[in-house]
Amino acid sequence: MKARTIRLCPRAQLDPRDVRVVSLERDEHGRPREALVLLDEEGEIRAYLNRCEHLPIPLDGGSREFLSEDGSHLRCGTHGALFRREDGLCIVGPCKDESLLSLPIRVAEDGWVELIE
Repeated sequence: MKARTIRLCPRAQLDPRDVRVVSLERDEHGRPREALVLLDEEGEIRAYLNRCEHLPIPLDGGSREFLSEDGSHLRCGTHGALFRREDGLCIVGPCKDESLLSLPIRVAEDGWVELIE
């Protein structure tokens, strides 16, 4: 059976100083889900579910600001927790040593980043 894919954004539109937010289907409880698509410090594409691991709330708390002041980490707007861009691991905050949910992705031949389901 072929895996289903969801197109997230063109690779060329990713900027290391920004995070792309893409709406996904609602979860099993009817809550909206979003993918965070970004480049890590090595230029690798990463995608995480927009949900803090301390409490199941959007990482940005609705502010649409996802990065620490210097841009080196993802930041929880509610708790101030810091997560590494390369693997989503929390290094500071109430969910230290837990990780954001990483989403399986690939880059299609046409350059689009796709979520693999």
